[in-house]
Amino acid sequence: MRPRPSDPFFALVQKARDSSGEIDLARGALLIALQAYPNLNIEHYLRQLDALSEDFRTRYAAADSLSASLANLSQYVFGDLGFRGNRAHYDDPRNSYLNEVLDRRLGIPITLAVVYLELGKRLSFPLAGVNFPHHFLVRSTQGDEPLFVDPFADGAFVDGKSLGERLPVIEGRRLELAPEFIEPASSLHILVRMLRNLKRLHFQAREFSTAIRWAEKIAYLQPDEAENYRDLGFLYHHTREYLKAIEAFNEYLRQAGDAPDASTIEHNIRVLANRLIPLN
Repeated sequence: MRPRPSDPFFALVQKARDSSGEIDLARGALLIALQAYPNLNIEHYLRQLDALSEDFRTRYAAADSLSASLANLSQYVFGDLGFRGNRAHYDDPRNSYLNEVLDRRLGIPITLAVVYLELGKRLSFPLAGVNFPHHFLVRSTQGDEPLFVDPFADGAFVDGKSLGERLPVIEGRRLELAPEFIEPASSLHILVRMLRNLKRLHFQAREFSTAIRWAEKIAYLQPDEAENYRDLGFLYHHTREYLKAIEAFNEYLRQAGDAPDASTIEHNIRVLANRLIPLN
């Protein structure tokens, strides 16, 4: 569960923590992609984002309102450049890697949002990501009434009524719109959501060692979230790393307090401990 010193992703996170600053979102997303593309030229893609923002300035004059500026940005990203949501192959892992999204101009809501946010940052537009349930969004952070943008719908604006209608239905009831659903998301939370997508994809593909790679990063980014350690415990169990599984389960129990599944996790720990005995 501890970071490997040689992993530049952990180094980026630790640098931000040491300086009490925000994690560089684009670099963090590209460092995630580096795990799948070891020869990835991160600086190339950062320069590409810089070049796109400069290209936008040459094509569009300064607008007289934020809504007009964002309408122009949506037109540029999803019209001029042709970025779009990959609805046909939503679970293609390439949709979760920023380099692939920039190359193929295909992505899922969160990676398209990263492109939109990074261009907006370079253009000094006041924007933030929104960890909206089921479907990541972008919002403005200026003015009394925020503007919401859906990168998966070609950068269309979303009004307040539509936000409520987008909430998922759970056990026959639609979730009610809560303030935390539309709060600005930090770079850390955006990266965690990207990692969770990748963890889910590789777990479903039974690629447990790769899923562990993402789960370890999630636990490092959110060390106080108990469920992260429970998930790691089950993943380590799948790869027969029983000692690590026990450590992760114990950390879960320590952090979770009176967890409803505590007896199940304690049973798992006993079973795994018995499996370790012949190995000693």
